[in-house]
Amino acid sequence: MNISKSLRGIMTAVGIVAAGLLATTQAHATTLNDIISRGKVRIGVLTGAPPMGMVDEKGNPAGYDVDVANLIAGYLSLPVELVPLTPPSRIPALQTGKVDFLVATLAPTGERAKTVMFTQPYSAFNMDIISGPDQKFTQLSDLQGKRVAVNRGSSQETALRKAAVPGLEIVVYEDDSTSAQALIAGQTDAAAVPSTVGEAIIKQRPDAGLQVGFTFFQQGNSMATKIDDFELRQWLNTSIYLMKVSGDLDKISVKWTGRPMAQLPSF
Repeated sequence: MNISKSLRGIMTAVGIVAAGLLATTQAHATTLNDIISRGKVRIGVLTGAPPMGMVDEKGNPAGYDVDVANLIAGYLSLPVELVPLTPPSRIPALQTGKVDFLVATLAPTGERAKTVMFTQPYSAFNMDIISGPDQKFTQLSDLQGKRVAVNRGSSQETALRKAAVPGLEIVVYEDDSTSAQALIAGQTDAAAVPSTVGEAIIKQRPDAGLQVGFTFFQQGNSMATKIDDFELRQWLNTSIYLMKVSGDLDKISVKWTGRPMAQLPSF
């Protein structure tokens, strides 16, 4: 009898713990109703990567991602709080609840997918190697023994490390703009940056004589939610579809890059 009571007590305790864990998991997910009830949507956007994300002369977020974020807020009929983020701070800001989701030029990767959920891509660009006026690189093997600037935790950093070019030294900076500035200052031989960033900097600094060497992969960029925000992710996927078929993504791409939207990968 005492044993039966003990077993019932243990089973009850286990049930309470399991129910608590389930409630915690369910409470952790952000829903559309949560955002609507709050009365505003908080969207993380990238800075330091013009024209995708930057700060304008008035100190406000601007760029491709900001226009997409504002469009999403319009679909929700809510005011938007844009939260400027550096590349390394994007996922931590999402995980800690500082933002509801990211529209922050984030490439979906297997490693990142362990901690966040990705939508279908909403933008894409080539990843280029750019250099100064005195040397031009046309293939990965040309980077042997060279110093190449990348932004911390980026897809280009991962790709260059996997390439394992002999003697290549990867120099890490906080964002793409700082990587390009390091190249201009002669601190590195090249920089690995999105084509949109490289083109913008070449246009802004014609005196630097920067030149595009070669493209080593195309990057698709997705929005991201917390790992268990299934409802929110599905709503964002629907919104991306609507932005595509309405032509709104094309208009934003032409505004910021001078070209129609690239052919977007899907998964």
